[in-house]
Amino acid sequence: MLYDMSYFFSCLALLFSGTLIAQGGPPTADQVRQAIAGEIRQLNVQPVEVNKIINTKVYNGVDSIPVRIYIPQKGKSLQLIYNIHGGALIAGDLDTHDNISRLLASRTGAVVVAIHYRRPPESSYPAGLDDCIVVLGWIRKNAGSWGADPDKIVLLGDSGGGLLAASLLVKTNGKVPFRKAVFINPAVDLRTPGEGLYGMVTQMYLGGKPANDSVVSPITATDFRVFPESLVVTCEKDELKPHGLMLEEKLKSAAVKVKLVELPGEGHLGGLWSAAHPRAQQAIDAVVDFIKSGR
Repeated sequence: MLYDMSYFFSCLALLFSGTLIAQGGPPTADQVRQAIAGEIRQLNVQPVEVNKIINTKVYNGVDSIPVRIYIPQKGKSLQLIYNIHGGALIAGDLDTHDNISRLLASRTGAVVVAIHYRRPPESSYPAGLDDCIVVLGWIRKNAGSWGADPDKIVLLGDSGGGLLAASLLVKTNGKVPFRKAVFINPAVDLRTPGEGLYGMVTQMYLGGKPANDSVVSPITATDFRVFPESLVVTCEKDELKPHGLMLEEKLKSAAVKVKLVELPGEGHLGGLWSAAHPRAQQAIDAVVDFIKSGR
């Protein structure tokens, strides 16, 4: 099955327009989540095998945060990929991004830790970011038990997960020694979300908080030297492409080593990325090569 995810929420367009008519308003968060998960399932990509997978939870002082650890091999100083999933800011989970987590572990030989952070509208900003920071601390304390090195963490986020990854770097202000960072179709500026579904989920995410804060909209940060060496992946027809290009330019201006990979003819990867679909192969290859280089 071949899907054309030609813009940020293309897989939800019919849902959005249909529910406006059927229920007199936009889709609920659960409807968005079901639509995204359904699109990913229909891609029907078979998962690769991983040596060991651990499901556990991390307590954040309020609730328990589900995490999934993918251990591809035994080791003492393996790299570790901290995978922060995307999903229109309000969707996505450990299962929607299981395929890409498996594949990254298998192809890079790195331990992958995926997080299911709190999402709006049930929990607006900064709940999800707070969860990501709590789990980061937990990862650093426990990396050795999985054969990974806490000083070899690669931060990775796609779409809304890219926003959280960038926000985490701004928030922690260089206090965590990340080895590298990867941003797939990232959103980095919530100041002008526009109308429609993008505007709706942005409002849910913010929960009334100002969008011009540098942690909320990382592109407004004043010091990008807190970012590690980075890879930014953009797509020609993605509405978020300008976000990725702005991020790359900010990193270059701050003398941060950054590589930009642009995919011609493609829209927002979305479920293609999370499912590890062949349509996302160029992006996957670029990410794997970037993570494995110089290790």
